[in-house]
Amino acid sequence: MTQTSQTPEDCIQYRLIAEPAEAHLFTVRCRLAQPDPAGQRLSLPAWIPGSYMIRDFARHVVRLAAETADGQPLD
Repeated sequence: MTQTSQTPEDCIQYRLIAEPAEAHLFTVRCRLAQPDPAGQRLSLPAWIPGSYMIRDFARHVVRLAAETADGQPLD
């Protein structure tokens, strides 16, 4: 039996794209190398290490979309 191990870099990849500076927006693309066929659950942290204040980072998300799975477009 051959066993392979993946590093975290192989499992999830992020790409950040800066929009025009005056817009104060970024496009974040996340790629899952081996997504679960039953679906994925992704979340944003509610805190920053070293701070006890709870923050609502999700309030800054403007749009969220799943674009493709196995190269096929999603609704």
